[in-house]
Amino acid sequence: MDLSRQGLLERYRAQVEAGLRMTLDGDGTLARIGRYHIGLEDEKGNPSQAFGKFIRPALVLFTAEEMGGKPDDALPAAVGLELVHSFSLVHDDIQDGDRTRRGRPSVWTIWGMSEAINAGDYLHSVALSTAAGSGLESIQELTRATTAMIEGQSLDLSFESRFVGEDDYLAMVDRKTGALFSCAFALGGIGAGVSSDVIARLRELGRAIGRAFQIQDDLLGVWGDGDALGKPIGSDIRQRKKSFPVALAYARAQGAERELLASVYAAESVAESEVAVVVDLMASLHVRDQVEKGVSRHSREALDLVQELPFSAAGKGELMSLIERLARRDR
Repeated sequence: MDLSRQGLLERYRAQVEAGLRMTLDGDGTLARIGRYHIGLEDEKGNPSQAFGKFIRPALVLFTAEEMGGKPDDALPAAVGLELVHSFSLVHDDIQDGDRTRRGRPSVWTIWGMSEAINAGDYLHSVALSTAAGSGLESIQELTRATTAMIEGQSLDLSFESRFVGEDDYLAMVDRKTGALFSCAFALGGIGAGVSSDVIARLRELGRAIGRAFQIQDDLLGVWGDGDALGKPIGSDIRQRKKSFPVALAYARAQGAERELLASVYAAESVAESEVAVVVDLMASLHVRDQVEKGVSRHSREALDLVQELPFSAAGKGELMSLIERLARRDR
C-alpha cells in the first residue's frame, strides 16, 4: 500500500521536501551523501525523488496545525526529526549489513563504512541545529527521543545473543521505533503551545502507533507477500532477526521446539529448509494469530487516544485513517 499518496502525508510532503533541500544544500561530500540517502539525488548527484514516506515530519506539522499552531513554525523541528530518523537508518544499514535501502544501494556500499558513519553523524548534527529553529523545548524533546532511539537500537543488537519475552521486546520497540513517533506528536504540540498534560498524552499516542507499526513490520518480515514486498516469505527468519513472532514462538515452544529455534538462530546462515521449518513451527504454535492480535490491540489503543485528544473532528478522521492503514499495510 502506497502511503505516500494518502491524506495528511501528501498534504505536507512538499513542505518537508523543501525544508530538507534547504537544510542539506552545499557542495561538501557529507551533504551530498545526505541528499542521496534522503532521496533528493542519485549517487551521481542528479536530482531524484526517491523519498521515504515522511510519516514523522508530516505528523509534526499535522499536530501543530490541529492544535492551533502554524506548520511553518514547527517545520524546523519536523525536518530535524526526519534527519534524526535518516541518520539512524544510515547507521542501522551498517550494523545490519543491509546493502539496499528503498531499492537503492545503501550509503555504506557506495562510500564505505567509515564515510557512512561520518555521514550519519553529520545528519545527526544538522538535525539538532535545524530543530533549534523551533526553539529550546523542541531541541530538548528531539534530543530525549534520539537518546531513547539509540538505546533501543542497542537493545535490539543485544537480542542477537539471547531470546527475550514480549515485555522486553516491547520495551525495545518503545525506544527504537516508538520514541520518534512520540517525538513527532510532542513536537507538534510544543509548536502549538499546548499544555504539558496534552503533550504527555500525545507521547502515549506515538508509543501506541510505534508498537502497532513495528509489530506489523515484523509480521510482514515472516509472512509478507514476496511479490508485494520485494522479499520472500521468511525474510526476517533468513536474517535471524529476533522479531516479535520469534519472541512469541520461543515463549510458547517447549523442549525440542526451543532447541530447534536456538539452533537456527545460533547459526551463521539459515538454510531455506530451516526457514520453512521455523515458519511451520510458528504455525503449529499459532504465533501469527497472536501477532495480528498485537497489531490490533495497539492500534485500538492509538485510535482511542486520538478520540481523547483535542484534534478537530476532521483531523481525528484523517489520523485514525492513517493509523488503520499503517496497521494493515502490505509495506
